Amino acid sequence: MTEIRGTTTLVGLLGWPTAHSLSPRMQNAGFAALGLDWAYVPLPTPPERLGEAVQGLVAAGFAGANVTIPHKERVTLYCDELDEVASAAGSVNTLVVEEGRILGSSTDGAAVTSQIDARDRNVLILGAGGSAKAVKHAVASVGAGEIQLSSRRNAGWPPTGQGVDVLVNCTPIKDDIVVTPRPGMQVVDLAYNADGSGTALVAAARAAGCEIVVDGLDVLLAQGAASFERWIGEPAPLAAMAAALGR
Repeated sequence: MTEIRGTTTLVGLLGWPTAHSLSPRMQNAGFAALGLDWAYVPLPTPPERLGEAVQGLVAAGFAGANVTIPHKERVTLYCDELDEVASAAGSVNTLVVEEGRILGSSTDGAAVTSQIDARDRNVLILGAGGSAKAVKHAVASVGAGEIQLSSRRNAGWPPTGQGVDVLVNCTPIKDDIVVTPRPGMQVVDLAYNADGSGTALVAAARAAGCEIVVDGLDVLLAQGAASFERWIGEPAPLAAMAAALGR
């Protein structure tokens, strides 16, 4: 168990809710592996209190935070500066506090593109929130072909998936299959089950013999390690963080 002392540097997770997240387990394992007096704590934040919560990070001396559903887009309003990726995507999942200023960045998109080959491939992204926008920017940056975002809030749901080479689920849907994977497709699911079992989409993709199948815990590890490095300034201990996720 992580011990929090008066000397401990704190990092938080802003979301609503946060109880389901494995990020605290993963990040605290990383801090422990490096012998750091740091702690990562969930900060359940209702949408109407987001601005106060971000300013509270500065007031309470936090080193930074992750940002999760439903705040990834709106939190950009409370950042003093956005890096190039976050600005282009309109989405932030990582905050760094430096000298009283909030710096926003996004590690979601690169966590996906680092594990697939999207160049010249047609990509279908399920969802239209902050993660979906970050993934859209990332696949465009690596030279993807046609990119389609499909949301439950828009007409044409569910999409057919016809002509799609890469399918990325950025919705919280875990138990249903919105688009049926086919052999040769690359499939990424940002949703995950805490017990490490595959979501319905991941299970179907593996059964179909998809070329690449990336589950939500793999994405969580990749984006979390990149956030860790922004706070600490040195490489993340991937083995320890992966072990905390049962990988």
